Amino acid sequence: MQKKHRGYKGVLLAIIAILVISLAGCSTSADKGTKVTPQNVEKQAATATETSQMAGAAASTEGTSLSFKPGKYIAKGNGKNGPIEVETEFTETAIKSIKVLSQNETEGIAQGPLKIVPEKIISEQSLAIDAVSGASMTTKGIVEAVEDCAKQAGGDLTVLKQAKATAENKEVEEITVDVAVVGAGAAGTAAALAAEDSGASVVLLEKTATPMGAGTMAGGMFAADSQQQKDRKQTVSKQWLYDQYMAASDGYMNSLLVRTIIDEAGKTVDWLNANGAKMTLVDAGTGFAFEHIGMPATLHGYQEGGTVAITKLIKSFEAKSGQVRFSTPVTELLTDSDGAVTGVLAKKEDGSKLKVNAKAVVIATGGFGGNSEMMEKYFGKKFTPGQIATNTGDGIQMAWKAGADPYGMTSTQYFAQIFTPEEIAKLAPINKDWYSLTKFSEYPNLRVNTLGQRFSDETKVTLFAVHGAEIHMQPKETEFLILDSAMLNTIKKKGLAAIEPHFSKWKGNRQFYMEFNEPNDTDVILVDENKPTDYTPLLDSMKGTGVVHKADSLEALAQDIGVDKDTFLASANQYNTAIAQGNDPMFFSDTKRLLPLKQGPYYAIKYVGRNLGTLGGVRINEKIEATDSDGRAIPGLYVAGADAGGMYGQAYVDFEGGTLGFAYTSGRLAGIHAAGYSHK
Repeated sequence: MQKKHRGYKGVLLAIIAILVISLAGCSTSADKGTKVTPQNVEKQAATATETSQMAGAAASTEGTSLSFKPGKYIAKGNGKNGPIEVETEFTETAIKSIKVLSQNETEGIAQGPLKIVPEKIISEQSLAIDAVSGASMTTKGIVEAVEDCAKQAGGDLTVLKQAKATAENKEVEEITVDVAVVGAGAAGTAAALAAEDSGASVVLLEKTATPMGAGTMAGGMFAADSQQQKDRKQTVSKQWLYDQYMAASDGYMNSLLVRTIIDEAGKTVDWLNANGAKMTLVDAGTGFAFEHIGMPATLHGYQEGGTVAITKLIKSFEAKSGQVRFSTPVTELLTDSDGAVTGVLAKKEDGSKLKVNAKAVVIATGGFGGNSEMMEKYFGKKFTPGQIATNTGDGIQMAWKAGADPYGMTSTQYFAQIFTPEEIAKLAPINKDWYSLTKFSEYPNLRVNTLGQRFSDETKVTLFAVHGAEIHMQPKETEFLILDSAMLNTIKKKGLAAIEPHFSKWKGNRQFYMEFNEPNDTDVILVDENKPTDYTPLLDSMKGTGVVHKADSLEALAQDIGVDKDTFLASANQYNTAIAQGNDPMFFSDTKRLLPLKQGPYYAIKYVGRNLGTLGGVRINEKIEATDSDGRAIPGLYVAGADAGGMYGQAYVDFEGGTLGFAYTSGRLAGIHAAGYSHK
C-alpha cells in the first residue's frame, strides 16, 4: 500500500498517525506502502447526520433541563488527522441536528464514527457519550466541536457533560451456529464467507461499528497463479516466492504454512473477485516501492478500495444467510471439559451479553499493535505502536487462555517512515498539504540518526520493509533526511522526475489500484512528478514544529536538529566524498544516484519508523488450526491473519501484497476447515 508515500503504504496508513491510530478495527495488517497515512483528501463535502428522533424535545439530564438559544452554530474540534468542523442546530431545549462540514480523518476508517457519534449525541442529548470503538480521537474531535457550538448557544455545559445513570443490563441473548468468527477485517470476513460457502451457519462478530482494520486501507494482495496472471502469462514462480519468505525469515517460519498460502493465494484472488471484491493485477513498483520495478507482478490491487471491497464481501456473506454483529466485542472463548472450543461470549452495544454456541471459532482480530503493554513486553521500551489502535491482542489472549501456544510474538511490520501523532497534530493546522513532506522520503538523500550518524544505503529506502527496520534500529526510531537548495531548485524548475524519474516506465501503460481508499493511478502520478513545484513555502511554513529544520550551513543545521556537530559533519563529508569519488566504502551505495549536499540553505525533515502492525501471536498449522506447543490442534479453534504466527521471522517479506495475501488466504482456509470440522 504505498502511494505518495502515504500508504498499508501510504492517515496515515491512516494514516496515520500511525502510531496510535485510534480509528481502526479488527483485521490483518496492511500491506506495503509508502503511503503512510492518507489524510490527504480533505473532505469539504459534508458528511451530514441529522436525526429527528431527539430523545424527547425537552431532554433532561439528572432532572436538569437543557436550554439553548435556538439556531445553527459552527465550531471545530481536533480529530485524529486535523480539525473537524461541525454545524450544530439547537431548539430551545434540545440538540436538533449535527452535521460534519469538513474533516481530514482517514477515509474508510472514520466514515462510521462520523455518522455514529452525532447520532449518539442527539439520541442521548449529552456530550458524555462513550467513544466509538476504534475511533476515540474522531469521537473526541466531534464532541469538542459540538461543545463549542453549545457554548455559543448559551447551553449549560455542566448539564451536557453529565453522564446519565443506566442500570446494568443483565440480559443474555443466546444463539447457536456452526461457526463463529471474531473480527470483521480482511481475514475474518474471508473466513465467515468461506465457511458460509462451505455449508456452515455462521455469525461474524466485530467490536467496532463498521468494517475496519488494515484490510480496509491496504492496496492489494499477492498471488502466484491467479486467473489474471494465467491469462496475461504472468504467473510467478512459487519457488521464487518461497525463497523470498525464506530470505526474510532465515528459516524462522512455518514452512508448511508458507507453502500452503503460496499455493492457495491465486484461488483466493479469484474467489474474492467472484464475491465482489474487485482486484486487478498491477506491475511491481507501481505503489512507490521503486526498488521492486522489474520484479514479478504479485500485487492484485483493489479497484474500489479496501473499505468497499470488505463491505461487498460482507454483503455477499449476508446474502448467503450469514449473520453480522457490529459493536459486539467478544470477551471470552467457551470450552468444554476436554478443552474443545464451543463458542464465545460477547458484549452487545446495549450492555447485554451475547452467548454464541458454536462448533468452531475463527479468531481474526488483527494482532496487538494497539496494545502498548504487550508491545513493550515483546519489543522493549523502544517501539512504535501499530496503525490500528483497536487491534489490542484480544483474540490472541483468548486463544492462549484456551491452550494455544504463543508464537511469532516478536514479528512486526515496520514499513518506511511517518510522523508521530503529536507531530501530525502540529503540522495539520498549519498547512493542509503537510503530507507532501513525505514525498522526499522516496529519494536517496542523506539520512542521519539522532546521533548525527549516517546509517544506511540511501538508494534502498523504497525497500520499505528493509528501511522501516533500519529506522526501528536507530535511537528513538528516528531519522533526519537532509535536503539542500540545489535539489529544491531543480524540482522547482523541472519537477521531482528531474531528481529520479520513478514512473516513466508506465507512460502509455496505465496501472491503477486503490490504497488507503485513494486512487493510485500511474497516469496521474506521472504528471505530478513532472510538474515543476516549489516546496520551499511548505518547508518554511513547517519550521518550528520539530519536524522541519532549516539553516544556512550544515554546522548550523546540526545544532538546530540537536545532533553532535562533529559526527554530523563527518557523516555529510563521507557521503559527499563517496559521491565525488564514485565509491561508497561505508554502505556500498550506487553513488550515481546519491544526491550531494552542496548548496544552502539546508533543510532536515524528521521521520520516525512506521509500524503497520504486529505479525504473530498464536501458533497455527497449515490448516490454520491453533495448536499447543507440541503442535497438537486445539479442537474447534482456528486463528487467521495477523493473530497467527508462522509466516514470518522477525521482518516482513519484501514483495508486494504479502500481508493482505496472508490475511485473505488464511481467512478463507480457516473458514473452509472450520466448516468441515463443524460438520463432523
